[in-house]
Parts: sequence; C-alpha cells; structure tokens
Amino acid sequence: MDSHNMSWIRYPSHVSPAVEDVIAAQSVISRCMHVYVALLVPLSLVTGLFNLITFIRNHGKLVALDMLLSGLTVTSILMTLLSLNAASRPDYILTTNLLCGVLSFFSNMCYFNAQYLQAAMLVLFLLPGFSSYLLTGAQGTWRPLAGLAAIWGCAVCSSLVVVSLLGTSRELHQTTLCQADPLTAWPEYEIVKFSLGFGLALVLKLVLLLLLSAKPAWRTALTRRDTASARRVVLAITLNMFACRLFSSTVLLQRARRKMQRDIGSPRDELLMNLAELVLSGESCVNSLFTLVFHKPCKLMLLDALGRLTQRCRRGGTNNSVS
Repeated sequence: MDSHNMSWIRYPSHVSPAVEDVIAAQSVISRCMHVYVALLVPLSLVTGLFNLITFIRNHGKLVALDMLLSGLTVTSILMTLLSLNAASRPDYILTTNLLCGVLSFFSNMCYFNAQYLQAAMLVLFLLPGFSSYLLTGAQGTWRPLAGLAAIWGCAVCSSLVVVSLLGTSRELHQTTLCQADPLTAWPEYEIVKFSLGFGLALVLKLVLLLLLSAKPAWRTALTRRDTASARRVVLAITLNMFACRLFSSTVLLQRARRKMQRDIGSPRDELLMNLAELVLSGESCVNSLFTLVFHKPCKLMLLDALGRLTQRCRRGGTNNSVS
C-alpha cells in the first residue's frame, strides 16, 4: 500500500529551512532533558526503589491494591530506565531497525501495563465487593498474582500488536534514527496505540461513571469504607495519568494525521512530540511520588526512616559535643 511507504518522511529539524525555529526548538528540548535527567530520573528511581522495598518487606500483608501498586512501581522504574534513551536529545540514537523495534516493544509494554494497572485499580476501588472477592479464603494469596500476570500478559500482547505496525520487518538491519515511538512507523501505529491504551481506558472510565450514577448504593458503600489512603492514591494516579496521556495521545494522533497527509511538519511539531515523550517519562516519576506520599504503608515507612535518621544525627551530634 502507498500509505505504508514511509521512505519520504524526515525529521523537520533535519530538512527545515527555518533555521531559527530549529535552533529554538532544539534549545527547549535540550534544557528540558537536562532538567529531567538531573532531577526527575534520580527522584523517580529513589522513590520507586523505596516503594518497592516497602512492598517486599510487607509481602505477607499485601492486599489487592498493594499488589497493583507494586506492579505499577516496577513499571515506573522500567519506564524511567528506558527513558534514558532520550538523554541525548535533540540528537536521536542511530541504531538498527531491529534494536529500535526492541526499544519500542519494551516502552510500549510499560506504557500499556501502567494504563491497565491504573484501570484495574480504579475498578477495584469503585466497585464494592470486588476487593473482597479477590481476597477470599485460601485463594487470597494467589488471585492477585494471577491478576497481575494477566495484566502483564495483556500489555505484552498489546505491545506486540503495536510493534507489528512499525513496518520495518523486511529492513531489520538497516540503520535508522530511533525513539520510543519511531517516526517511520505506519500511521496505524499511532492509531492502534491510542485505541488500545488511552482510548480503551477512557471508555472504561465512562462506563464506571455511568454505573456509579445508576447505582446510588455503590456511592454510599464507597464513602462508608475506611479507604481514605486508597482513595487519595488512586485518584492522584488516575488524574496524573489522564493529564499526561491526554497530551501525549493528542500529539501522537496529530502525527498520524500528518503522515496520512504526507506532511513532514514543522520544528514545532517535532518539539511537541519530544515533549510528549518526556511527559510520559515524567508521569512515572509523579506516580512513584504519589504512591510514596499518599499510600499509607509507604508513607509510614518513610516517616519511620526519617525518624531513625534524625535519631542517628542527634546521637552523632551528642557524641561530638561530649568528645
């Protein structure tokens, strides 16, 4: 098909005659990447690892929400590590189509897994009785693990579907400029990624809102339960992911539209695409922070660690003054 011939496409910064626009756009993304690598990457890794250690220490007391949050924590750590491929922006990594496809696969797997985990948390929190069903009797130890495995499986399958639309299966060893969402992918790549990710989650949220509006008893049960900590962390993560993915999905669909019109775009369009990729990476950092601040077990572990550190500092100061 002619629409699948992507040999014409180029990065606007490489072919645009508007030199000043190119320099301005590259300056913006370069500064944003410096801030991201210097601040958000270490913060994301430290908070993510702290949350993960907390979940591992409390593995015998984990409920369904804890299992989902632990899965989201692992996904956030992986997403942060994968985002380091963009550390050299505005330059792109020069590699083969095969390695670029591998990077795209794992990035998309984390993307879909985070989306599905967030949707599962929302269903678990909004539907009364669902959590107790997951944790009934002796099966309560393996059902959440089975749910996590199913979500990871769905994420892997969705990623395989999306990566199959890169259109590079016959040119695996040809060199290319690579990013998480390759520029030379077919237009269907962006459309299917939106449909299986943000679009599917948006439909689910609308269905949940309709169910809650149609069942007043569910809202009453929701407010009566002692779920203040769960409510805060689920709501914070949901709003964060909705805002970040709304922006990135909009930019992604605009790129698909330009491809179908055989329009290379402007340096500003390339800048927006790079910023959208950066926003998705920053989303993982914010999710880890929300988990640390709003989820009660992680928050208590943090306060305990700070308390111990304060006591050690006081003891050290007292010993120095005595000596």
